[in-house]
Amino acid sequence: MPRIKKTNRAEEAFHFDRARPLDALRRRLVEFSEPEYRTFVTKLLPGIDNILGVRVPTLRSLGRKIAQDCGADFLNAVFDVPSLERDAAPFQDITPSLFKSYEERLVVGFIVAETSLDFAQRLNALADFVPYLDSWAVCDSFSASLRIPNACRSEFWNFLDSCAKSSRPFEVRFAVVATLNHFLERSYIDVVFERANRIAARRLGEYYVDMSLAWLVAEAFIRFPDATLKLLERNDFDDFTFNKSLQKIVESRRVDEATKAEIRRLKRPRRVRRSDA
Repeated sequence: MPRIKKTNRAEEAFHFDRARPLDALRRRLVEFSEPEYRTFVTKLLPGIDNILGVRVPTLRSLGRKIAQDCGADFLNAVFDVPSLERDAAPFQDITPSLFKSYEERLVVGFIVAETSLDFAQRLNALADFVPYLDSWAVCDSFSASLRIPNACRSEFWNFLDSCAKSSRPFEVRFAVVATLNHFLERSYIDVVFERANRIAARRLGEYYVDMSLAWLVAEAFIRFPDATLKLLERNDFDDFTFNKSLQKIVESRRVDEATKAEIRRLKRPRRVRRSDA
């Protein structure tokens, strides 16, 4: 007897009320919540409230389906704008209560990434969404889901420069992680390090920004060790971020033991950071 394929509720047609577009998404998310998984995710995201416990593959499927069915209309309704054809403004005022759960934010991020838009429209959608990033998980998953056409990379680079100047820590982290995901290559490596130095020199004292810089340096070392060593010799990093960069390099399985020993010798004595005072 042939097996009956289970219906994937995340792939069912999505209909929403333009006046209250997130209500339909919230109802769908509640259907997929798992109490035990919620407990697990809560431990990974300290300080983040209203976690429903929906698995990321389900969130991706749901975001992709909404993007296919009504992505542009949904985004216009969510961000309450007449059209996505407008100037990108990454520092717009935001409504903190717009999203009521971690999963809601992440699905909308996937919709921004998956909806069929020209790149000018996508930058506007990014400008709408990025200020709402509030955790490393949403920031990093969203950044990794973006696909940037080669012809539009300079526009995206400039957008990330704007994000790097933000006062919002996860907007700055997005600039770092998106740089890591989309520009960590030989033709960009010098300006990638310039951006990292500019961010580090701001001394934001934000843990998730500092850790993203350390992650970027470690990944750069794997691909471009000579260029990264020059950065490690002269940079604007505070001691915490610098030493975390070394730690991440040493923790990598892609670095040989002799090189790790050399990297360990670069460690700075720990001094008090502004955020520790």
